[in-house]
Amino acid sequence: MALNIPFLNDLAKAFSDELPKDLGNLDEHVDYILQHVQPYSEDLREHSFWYNRRWKEVRDDAGFHESILHVFSETGEYLLAVDGNIIPGRWRHLGAENSMILEMGGKSELFDLAFLNPDFFILQKHGDQTRKGLRKYFVFVHEPAARNYDWRNLMELLYNVYRSDSGRFMIWIFIILVVLAVVMFLSLG
Repeated sequence: MALNIPFLNDLAKAFSDELPKDLGNLDEHVDYILQHVQPYSEDLREHSFWYNRRWKEVRDDAGFHESILHVFSETGEYLLAVDGNIIPGRWRHLGAENSMILEMGGKSELFDLAFLNPDFFILQKHGDQTRKGLRKYFVFVHEPAARNYDWRNLMELLYNVYRSDSGRFMIWIFIILVVLAVVMFLSLG
């Protein structure tokens, strides 16, 4: 019988480097991974992370075969390229909030930032989209990092943000344990 002690469960997860295989769809993967990588996220004020970069859209739909790129210029211009066909729009950052408005084709939509680093840009449309049967997250990957990976491989790359830091944590734990063992050994002699 397994103990259900939250602190010990969290500690065990910290030592686990594997991304669970039974997470399901892309939104469920992102939900799980965001819990771990959130401390490593930048915010929308860090323009160098997302301005003038080609962000490839990632989806888990079996019928999704288009190449969709999103480009946000520093002047507020937004370009959506679907298989090379450009649809122009505008974007606007909402003051101190980590939110943006995307305007395209006469429609305006509000998005909240879920995660941002040099390789991943994840937005969440405001409101309960899953209740409506829509995607919860819009996952963009910097085009050179996306290569020809499928969405599962890209989720592994995103999880590596956490995994690489957790490895450093393990090294520090090991060093502390060695130092404690040396101190105990010297205090006995």
